[in-house]
Amino acid sequence: MQAISTRYLGPTNTLGARIKASCERGSLTIPYPHELSGDEVHREAVRQLLSRFIREDSEGENPCPPERNPWKRDFVSGSLPDGTVAHVLL
Repeated sequence: MQAISTRYLGPTNTLGARIKASCERGSLTIPYPHELSGDEVHREAVRQLLSRFIREDSEGENPCPPERNPWKRDFVSGSLPDGTVAHVLL
């Protein structure tokens, strides 16, 4: 299983603030969810990335049954010294 890292991307002249979730399988960048606060903004990016992986696995050539999908798990989160947040599936 892979760990997922998230990080805050500040606003630019053309884009607003964002959160990027990344792991070996892929990445996803979402607009900063201002309705959430603290670690929940990072957890939301992870939830959306996991949802994409689950959807891709169910639509693939050899679909994985939803009850056996390895991405369909709870996860724990923790901050790293550089400001990145790490998320590990249980």
